[in-house]
Amino acid sequence: MEFDRSRVYTAFEADELKVGSTVILADSSDALKRYVNEIEYVTPLEPHVYRLEIIQPECFPARFSACNRSYNFAYLISEPEEKKLKWTDLKRGDGIRNKTSGIECTIVGFDKRETDDISCHVRIAEFWITDNELAKDWEKVED
Repeated sequence: MEFDRSRVYTAFEADELKVGSTVILADSSDALKRYVNEIEYVTPLEPHVYRLEIIQPECFPARFSACNRSYNFAYLISEPEEKKLKWTDLKRGDGIRNKTSGIECTIVGFDKRETDDISCHVRIAEFWITDNELAKDWEKVED
């Protein structure tokens, strides 16, 4: 992989990185460059590729943590995939929350028919939510 300076994060930019990102971690800039340049294909088995678990507070010099160890530098490979809510993840009585307005609703019914022309599977009160709206605008309320 070719080293790209714009993908490097230090203690100063740590809060710009998302937990769950796939990163290469190192304690020195030299080691980080070597690790990046040595990797041809990113696979979960690469020795210096991690899923970022914790971003430590600013009082820590090594702010990037994975596998019970903290590092000084992170090289972003990819951000975490956002989990999108699907109607098949829900059951009657589940609560859902609109990400923008914060309104919470209870699932009162489903249309479980599997046809190409049905794009509304979830019913709240007297309204149906389209599958696209559900994935984009809503999240499941966990108890």
